[in-house]
Formats: sequence, structure tokens, C-alpha cells
Amino acid sequence: MKKYLLPLLLLAPGIVAAQKPEKPLSFMLKGQLDQRLNAPAKVYLRYGGKTDSAAVRKGSFQLKGQTDEPKRAWLYLSRNSEKPTDYKGGFYLENGTLTFTSPDSLKNATITGGKLTAQWQALFADKQRLVYKTLDTLEKTFWAGTPEQRQSLEFKQGLRARRAVALKEEARLDSTFIIAHPSSLVSLDQLGVVSDDKGRHAFVEAMLATLSPALRDSPQAADIRNRMRKAALGLDAEPALKVGMQAPDLLLPTPDGKQVSLNDYRGKYVLVDFWASWCGPCRAENPSVIQAYNAYKNKNFDILGVSIDDAKDRAKWLKAIQDDQLVWTQVSDLKGWQSPVATSYFVRAIPQNFLVDPTGKIVAMNLRGEALQQRLAQLVK
Repeated sequence: MKKYLLPLLLLAPGIVAAQKPEKPLSFMLKGQLDQRLNAPAKVYLRYGGKTDSAAVRKGSFQLKGQTDEPKRAWLYLSRNSEKPTDYKGGFYLENGTLTFTSPDSLKNATITGGKLTAQWQALFADKQRLVYKTLDTLEKTFWAGTPEQRQSLEFKQGLRARRAVALKEEARLDSTFIIAHPSSLVSLDQLGVVSDDKGRHAFVEAMLATLSPALRDSPQAADIRNRMRKAALGLDAEPALKVGMQAPDLLLPTPDGKQVSLNDYRGKYVLVDFWASWCGPCRAENPSVIQAYNAYKNKNFDILGVSIDDAKDRAKWLKAIQDDQLVWTQVSDLKGWQSPVATSYFVRAIPQNFLVDPTGKIVAMNLRGEALQQRLAQLVK
């Protein structure tokens, strides 16, 4: 997934509605995928810090539960009880039934049912058609350019101008949607996403004022305003790391207890790769990381895998390392999101990675797919 999609796809599940319903919401997920799928195949539903699962028989599954309020959720498919790399996001848990239909993978499933889910899908489809395809083309154009072109101010300014037009179109789509859906949790969620961009704070303030009183006065809206206020005063509670900054040192144990420090890698390029055994997108990205490792492991490059698995998932972490054939050094304190290392790197979503140069400085972040090898080709000789 491209990095400009990350805020939308990795929005933390479990964002709350403005008002809790008087009764719990009862949801049901039904699916019909490849009919050849049978035990031990399972689907895993993650929402609000919880995980539920259901068996898959002849490609069919059914999973039901309750939630005290609407929640964004993600569904993962494990075909062999080992690698849940096939996943689907972009839906909300609410009263009623959601149906997932696909002749093959969960990733390609069509989702029907659910008012909030339909609203989110409509907004995302418009952005995909009118914004994300353009951004994807611009990124490919940049990397397809010669080294001289990529250093050309005229070349980069031309791409930036086209990118600005695409982002202006995205703002138009957001405002049109929010004005048309002032009582929708999807509207508030989207404002939460764009509020991370200081350049769009005025837009967020204006759009918050158009929401229904219940959403406008909700704790989530108050949190958005508070974060923007802190950012305006330079008091960001969690300032992100940036390219050019020194990478925080870390000291973590390998599975056999050996303590490994980032300083041990001084003198070479190292990719600090945050992941977890339960993270479908992380596992799906691993083949690309392996490919990059094999291409550059003998050219002053290495990888340090940092898992944010919990202690209870130690066995799953070790199994994932073996199953995905991750031959580089793996470390973890098995404290999950409470890991001090995850905090020092401001890791709030995974997969996330940091390319560190031989002096310990960050030279690139969140390199995915071909972008990782393309950046290594420029730096590692």
C-alpha cells in the first residue's frame, strides 16, 4: 500500500461515536470466498483492541458479536492457520449484517450492508478515482526519472504542482462529503485523519463547525481540536521522527536472549523494520523485504526486525519468523504497543520502517515494495 494511503487504511480501529447507543449494537459478518477454502482456514476480526475468529468451510464463514458503539474494523484470512496475510479493511461494525463476497481472496471481496460502511466506500472510491491514481502516477514518474531529473528543481516543482492539484481535489471531496453527511461518524473520522496535516487545520476547524451537535461536541472532536492546538503552539505531544534526524538507539533481546543495539550496526545501512506476527499487512510486505535483503546483504546493508508482539504471542512471533523465512536479526521486548522502543520511534501503526545510514541518521522512512530497493540502489554501493 502506498504511503499516501496509510492514514486512511491504518486509522486505528475502535474510534468512538459521539453518543453511545442505549443498547449494544449486534453485528454479523458473513462471507463467501473461494469454495476450496476449508479447515484449518479461519478469519480473524480485529476491532477496538479485540480479536474474534471463525472457521471457514467451503469458502463460507459467519461471525457475530456486539459492540457498544460503531467501530472501524479489519478482517484477516488465514488459509493454513499460519499466515494471515490476506485482509480487508474499510468497514464499520454496526447493527445489521455485512456480507463479504469474492471468488478468490478476501482482499478482493465486495462488501455489502451497513450504512457507515457504504458511506466510507463511496468516499474512498471517489478518492481512488480522482486522487490516489494521480498520486500513484506522480510517484512512479519520479522514480522513473533519471538521477539527474530527480535532482532537477524544475522536474520536482512540476510534480509538486500536480500533487497540490490532487490534494486540493481531495479536500473538495472531503468537504462535499462532510457537508452532505453532518451526522456520520465517517465525517468525523476523516477530519481526524487530515488533522495531522498542519496545513489543513483551518479546513478541519471549518468542517467541524458543520457537523451535527452530537459529533461536534463529542470527545473525539475535542481530541482533534486539542491536538491541533498543541501543534499550533509547538507542543505536539508526540513529534514524529524525520529524515535527517539521529535514529534513537535501542537495546532489545533476540529470541535466544542476546542483547542487540542499533549502535552495533554503525558503519552500514540498516533498515529498522517494525512489525508483528498478527499484522497482516506486515506479513504481506515481508516477501518484498526479503527480496531487498537478498539483493543488498553483501553490500553494506542489513535489517533489524523489531516486533511489537505481546509476551503471550511469543510462540506466534517465533513461528512467523520461521514461516516467513526472516533470516536477519529479530528482537523484541514483547511489550506490544507499550514497548519503550516503539514509543521512542513514535510507532502507532505497522508496518513501519526507518532506513538508517552508517552514521546513525535516518535517510528514509516507510519504504514499501519496489520503493525500498529503489532507495537502496541510490545509497548502497
